Amino acid sequence: MHKCRIVIDLKRDADPDVVINQLYQYTQCQTTISMINIALVNRQPRTMGLKELIQHFIEHRKTVITRRTRFLLRKALQRAHILEGLIYAVCDIDEVVKLIRSSTTREEAIQKLRQRAFRIVPDHRYAPQIPASFLERSQQGVMLSQAQAEAIGRLQLIQLVGLEIERLTREYREVSEQIEEYQLILSDERRVLDIIVADTIELKEKYGDDRRTLIDAEAGGIVDREKLIQQEDVVVTISHNGYVKRTPVDTYRAQGRGGRGIKGSENREGDFVEHLFIANTHDYMLFFTNKGRVYERRVFDIPELSRTSAGRSVANLLEFQEGEKIASVLAIRDFEADEQFLMFCTERGTVKKTVLKAYANIQSRGIIAIGLEENDSLIAVHLCTPQDQILLGTRGGMAIRFNESDVRAMGRPASGVKGIELEGDDIVVSMIVVPAGSDPKSTMVLTASENGFGKRTPIGEYRLIRRGGKGVINIKTTDRNGAVVGMLIVSPEDQLMLITEKGILMRTRVSEIRETGRNAAGVKLINLDPGDRLVAMARVEKTDEESDDASETPTPASDPLADDGIADVPDASSNVTNE
Repeated sequence: MHKCRIVIDLKRDADPDVVINQLYQYTQCQTTISMINIALVNRQPRTMGLKELIQHFIEHRKTVITRRTRFLLRKALQRAHILEGLIYAVCDIDEVVKLIRSSTTREEAIQKLRQRAFRIVPDHRYAPQIPASFLERSQQGVMLSQAQAEAIGRLQLIQLVGLEIERLTREYREVSEQIEEYQLILSDERRVLDIIVADTIELKEKYGDDRRTLIDAEAGGIVDREKLIQQEDVVVTISHNGYVKRTPVDTYRAQGRGGRGIKGSENREGDFVEHLFIANTHDYMLFFTNKGRVYERRVFDIPELSRTSAGRSVANLLEFQEGEKIASVLAIRDFEADEQFLMFCTERGTVKKTVLKAYANIQSRGIIAIGLEENDSLIAVHLCTPQDQILLGTRGGMAIRFNESDVRAMGRPASGVKGIELEGDDIVVSMIVVPAGSDPKSTMVLTASENGFGKRTPIGEYRLIRRGGKGVINIKTTDRNGAVVGMLIVSPEDQLMLITEKGILMRTRVSEIRETGRNAAGVKLINLDPGDRLVAMARVEKTDEESDDASETPTPASDPLADDGIADVPDASSNVTNE
């Protein structure tokens, strides 16, 4: 084998370590082989860890060895039975020959052999060569079976000599020892385990050799992966159904206002981009689930895919527990930022505020983000700062607005305090954080109900009270409207995606929804088929092609947004949550 040396000339500002790392990542210089530990357990496929795999393999080997031993025992018993009949025939060969000669057919000879009782007396000349247990059983006289009689009939004349008894008795002893060993194995599980160990050692000695591949977490001289990842801004997109990807910022080329834009992704049927924001590759992504747990991934861990790719399921990146689904997503740049808190809200109206740095170190399998009571689930998590305000909306059409300072800061596993007093089986469906300094008249709250009606209302119409109260009427939940499905802070430029129970999706502009008072019934947002109902709504980020209307009304070049290629992409510091 000839050695090969590769020399790569780098630019002056290039980092050699980063280039080597990228060679390992994007070429076959280093290959990563993924393993999916799926095995059939009781005829059902299961994904298991190493310990479970070994345990089930041992149980499988127990079953195989037990079945094999039973098979060998049955064969040995059959052979011993035949050998006993042959020994009887050789010890009484004169009588056997006489019976056969007196018969006219083969069947008659076998029948006569079966009707005669064979026995071996203690003073027989072959008695010393016969095992004692067999000799003792033969004293009473033994009737031959069909198999034994047919085996005697197949004997050749040369096999009737005296030396044949030595071969038969020797084989009979060997078979008897095998029978005894098989019976001991079947009666003692420890012997079965010893066989498994012996078989494993035999395989190791026969096939074992030095490992040809190297398993090394620091392969290629990589010491700290983070230091070798170039810090750059990327566009992170998360779809409504939980598909995530990152794309270089320069993928979204600059266009003048009024252009058609570029297609953001080939979304799966019934899916759409719900969150889109710019983040640095070294930023942190926090994924909060309905079970009150939080998982962390660095932005550079999110797969970098093409602009038109649909993305990869978040479930493939995180080790979710059974029944978990994403409730909120946050992008965090600095956990040590002063006066940064996370505000939690649950279905049962509980709220909790915890300092952001309490979530700085998260295990790969996640940690408890909030202590939930039985039959409660987490619905939303938002970043908040002092002087912010919190707005909670319930399924029954009530809402409460209070200062974030009403909720004292608590530890990470704490359960929180009452945010709103619920009546009956009412539940909270939305939490909104109103930034400090927001204009009460221009900041709009959009509310939608399950029968397809909704309204826009200024935040100022929700009077500011203390937390824990019943709140005020948000929208009339009459038979016409139905229950509330969600609330959002919106601006006239926003667009909404409305999702129905039967899978119908409709995209609409917020500007087309009439502004009404807080206690109004609202206007129709979507025409529903009989038996269908609205189940969710979400703000849609603009990554798909712009509307034809926009392309037909270009704006002058003097427009300050005309040279902004990513005008619709918020910064990573914005609050990114799944409403």
